[in-house]
Order: sequence, then structure tokens, then C-alpha cells
Amino acid sequence: MGEFGYASPMRAALLLLTPLTLALGACSTPPPPPQGMPDVPMSRAYYACSDGADIEMRFFPLQGVGVLIRHGRNHELQQQPAASGFLYTNGSIRVQGKGDELMLEIGRMVPITCRVSD
Repeated sequence: MGEFGYASPMRAALLLLTPLTLALGACSTPPPPPQGMPDVPMSRAYYACSDGADIEMRFFPLQGVGVLIRHGRNHELQQQPAASGFLYTNGSIRVQGKGDELMLEIGRMVPITCRVSD
């Protein structure tokens, strides 16, 4: 308040503009979210296996990675050189395939044959 008990014209204007400025700021649109990761080329195939399980293979060729999905668990496998077809392994799991068929080897278990399912 001024010397004579009233607000100066400048102070009065600021008091009136402050709520208006805050209200306008609340209405402004927020900045757009940052762009997501770029799409990565990926292909997938579904297989029915001789042990009764269904599996999915996801292939990420640019990264040289395959992901085996079996019993709801993801297993990341690294691509390996193959004379023909494909070969992925992580040491304990090996997936080798050609055409509509693949062989799944897990540890010392008997290899499991799988065929592309519709």
C-alpha cells in the first residue's frame, strides 16, 4: 500500500494481472513428449513343437539377435553363422532352423523338433 493507504496504480495492475497470467499459463499446452525409439525391423514366426509346447521366435536381423519365447519366458539368443537357414544360441539354448522347421536344444535335454504353425 502506498503512503496514503491505497495501492499504487502499478501495484494494482500487477495484482490484477498475476492471476490472469497464472490462469493463461495453466491453459497452455505442454510440450510434446520426446520421440520414442525408432522402429526396429523384426520378423516373427510361431511354431508347434513335438513336446506339445508352442513357441515364438522373433528375429532382429540388424542387431543379430533372436528372441525365443517359450512358456511365457523370453530368451535372448545371439545369431551365429550357419551354412544355410539360421542359428541362434546363448550357450544353454540353441535354435537352428531352415524353411518351416527348427530344432530346439535346451541344455542336455533331447532336441525338440518344431514346425511353423498357422
